[in-house]
Amino acid sequence: MHARIICLLTLFALVIAANAQNRHRAATPQTKQEKMEAHALASINTLYEVKDFIKYHKKSEPLVMLDGDPDTIWNYYQVKVGISNYDMMRTSFHFFVAPKTFKIYIWDILDDSGVVPIHLISLQRWRRWRADPRFNGFHTFKNNKIIVLNRYGTVAKRGEATN
Repeated sequence: MHARIICLLTLFALVIAANAQNRHRAATPQTKQEKMEAHALASINTLYEVKDFIKYHKKSEPLVMLDGDPDTIWNYYQVKVGISNYDMMRTSFHFFVAPKTFKIYIWDILDDSGVVPIHLISLQRWRRWRADPRFNGFHTFKNNKIIVLNRYGTVAKRGEATN
């Protein structure tokens, strides 16, 4: 009887070890495309803003996920950072990574210039502007300056409500 239990436990341990080894193999990038995707994800994971986000939202299941490969419409890897609890993803950051240079851009969702459907700004510009209260409302850029817009998408006058 004891021999059967030991044999079953040993078999169970071997199955678990084999399964873990296969998962490790699957997680290791194999093709050039998988290596490029892993590099894009790694470049986002190294940002201190992402590290702080993950640390702060640890109990809410933070997630960094690849959401799209470069294609004919968007020539970027799309990476979302957000909270993934309750079986849904709530995105806080939309990053875009250039596939050749791995330069990082972020979708400025409050840029209401209307020029393109999604306005990307460089990581450096985003870091420079995000602490500015004008950046947290509808805005656009002109000559490298931020212009505050009202809720109708026109230039806000002094003292006018912007949202």
